[in-house]
Amino acid sequence: AEQENKTMDATTTSGAKEKALELLPALKEELGKEADGVDDTNLLKFLYWKQDVGRASERFRHHMTWRKGHGYSFDDPPLFVSKDPALKKVLESEVLVAPEGLVCKEGGSVLIGRLRNNDMSDGRTPVDVARMFFFVVDRVLQRESTKLHGVTIFHDLRGLSRNNIDIRIPKLIFKGLFGTIPIQIKAVYLLNAPGFFKAIFKVLSMAFPSKMRARIHFIDDISDIYEVIDKDSLLEEHGGKSDHDAAKWVANLAEQEKNEPIDSLYYCLQKTSD
Repeated sequence: AEQENKTMDATTTSGAKEKALELLPALKEELGKEADGVDDTNLLKFLYWKQDVGRASERFRHHMTWRKGHGYSFDDPPLFVSKDPALKKVLESEVLVAPEGLVCKEGGSVLIGRLRNNDMSDGRTPVDVARMFFFVVDRVLQRESTKLHGVTIFHDLRGLSRNNIDIRIPKLIFKGLFGTIPIQIKAVYLLNAPGFFKAIFKVLSMAFPSKMRARIHFIDDISDIYEVIDKDSLLEEHGGKSDHDAAKWVANLAEQEKNEPIDSLYYCLQKTSD
């Protein structure tokens, strides 16, 4: 049965790729001049998100409109760790990590959050933290596991204090995450959430799309995560065998950026010919 599932997954994966490529000319035609200078790699992200030209073109337009009105997100300054020391500092503090090769049992990429690492007293701003989030999502969108199977977010809220939270951060992030970035968030698991966080979250989540609210799960036992993500592939602190080195990961990403253009949604608005 396992072999059969693998074969089915491979067929589905190959079918999704073929379908996206097949729809690409129609998407370009629908977008017309709006797609000028946007490479196929970025346009295909919108088709992987929804294999429907109408929905993909709508999401692309929303993305462009949002970017033009919210320069802090990707463009001002450019969302490159090699060009933004504040971004580098927040990334290295491991508030949100995406270890290479870490996928859930459904095949999608996994983001691991630890909000206790978000020390708002060190000079970082809410915009710095929001940019870190958009950076991680953007770079994870390079991965086939994300394009084809979306992402699962596992957030360990152990040790969280009010000093780690600024109510402006979720507002900055959610404006961009819902309705503009071509990423499928399959599920969000919140482990060890203290009472004050649940109260804040209850208010914030009222603004979420209903589909998204249904995908958010508060859990109290790490074993619940093992149902979704293979235990061994998790970080050591969660019972796994993965030793993610954030500083090394960030250094590798900075090295990647030396060879522009890289695979990034940044180039949807900032054309490679600029």
